[in-house]
This record gives sequence, C-alpha cells and structure tokens, in this order.
Amino acid sequence: MRLKVHITVWFTLALAAMALGQEKDVPFYEKQAWKDAHQEQSTTFSSLEDEKDFWKDQNRYEKDLKTKDDLAYNSYMVAKRAAYSEHAKTCGNHCAHSYYYYERASIYFSFEINENFSREAIGTLVQVASPRIF
Repeated sequence: MRLKVHITVWFTLALAAMALGQEKDVPFYEKQAWKDAHQEQSTTFSSLEDEKDFWKDQNRYEKDLKTKDDLAYNSYMVAKRAAYSEHAKTCGNHCAHSYYYYERASIYFSFEINENFSREAIGTLVQVASPRIF
C-alpha cells in the first residue's frame, strides 16, 4: 500500500510539472527519464498487483506526455532508451527483473523518433533513375 502512495505522488508531481509550463523543457524530460529508469530498475514490489499498477501508471504517463508535447516525449523516450541500455551493460545474474520490466524495456529499446511522415509527404520524394543491369 505504501508503494502505491509513493507511485501516486510521483506521477502527480510529474503531471503538475507539465502543467506548470515545463512541456518545452527538454533537459527536464531527459533528466526525468534517467531518474524514472533508475527507479524502475531498483524498485522491488510487494505484490504482483502493485507492479502491474506501477507499469500501468508509467504507460499512462508516457501516453499523456506524447499527447501534450511530442518533442518532450521523444526526448524522454530517447533518454529512457539510453538509461536502459546503460543498465543492460552492467545487469547480470544479480539483476532480478520481472516480465513486466522486460516488456517495458523492449518498448524503450525499439523506440524510434516519430517524424510524422504522411503518405503524401513520402509520395513527393524525388526518385533518381538508375540504369538496369541485365
């Protein structure tokens, strides 16, 4: 129960920071990503339900950030990928991460910046003809 209170306070503070106009503060989100990653990598949960709630809240936070500020979201996710990569270098048999941790880590490792290319924009790219070789 104590963990739920900490998680709730943590996400409330993060959302309050966004509301105070820090949406365009990219260094803030990069630092926050490293801080969040460290917490995710070192937190132990007292129950499976607490862990599910934790990761559900983390997912919600990232979705809200993406909706509100794409630049901040991309910065956050790139920093999260870097933090998880750094941790993976030193994480051996002594690390006891759960299925949910690795599921979330796979999202960070596969993240690519969304540059919002539309089909119309791709259709207007210039193509250069090359000779055929028979």
